[in-house]
Amino acid sequence: MSPRRADTTRQWLAEQAARWMTEHAVDDPLLALRRVLARDGGAPPDRRQWPGAGEIREALQAYQRLFRGNDQHAALQARRRAAVEAMRFFAPFRPALVGAVLDGTADAHSMVQLHVHAEEAEAVLGVLREQGIAHRLGDRRVRLDPRRQTSVPHVAFDADGIGFELWLLPPACERNPPLDAEGRAPMSRASLDQLLRMIDAQPAHPPH
Repeated sequence: MSPRRADTTRQWLAEQAARWMTEHAVDDPLLALRRVLARDGGAPPDRRQWPGAGEIREALQAYQRLFRGNDQHAALQARRRAAVEAMRFFAPFRPALVGAVLDGTADAHSMVQLHVHAEEAEAVLGVLREQGIAHRLGDRRVRLDPRRQTSVPHVAFDADGIGFELWLLPPACERNPPLDAEGRAPMSRASLDQLLRMIDAQPAHPPH
């Protein structure tokens, strides 16, 4: 295959995965890519033509600028403000913001994703029960190093029309966060202070 055709295939896959993310409220770029490949059927293209997570996020941002504009910007601002309140509420568990609300691709379907840290998941769950917050408990696969995956408790709940996800991580993950979707580098995360600085620097209107 010529380099030009390979680049075209890579870009097309990135755009399709980006559309899947926004239309199906999927926050994992590589999961969205796998869904697109499964949807289209047939033999998938050579893996060397698959876009990376960063390329898919860039395509998502371009899609949002083109089709969502003010709506996406307002949804992102609302979710970042909601994240501030949640991080203050869960302060004893040293929360960190991750995902679409952090990287700027969140829209009206996105959940606020937080890593919280505790020796026992029950400490976090107890706070939710004491406050009467209805929640859904499951688990999430995370990669702690390039060779090892493990399951950690995962809690979802809704507040003021916005969804939240808590990944309940052991204290060691505060200094050594799980790896990103490609398993190559630590996930990007932000503390409350970093998030507040981001909000202060965020433009009042979407960039053109």
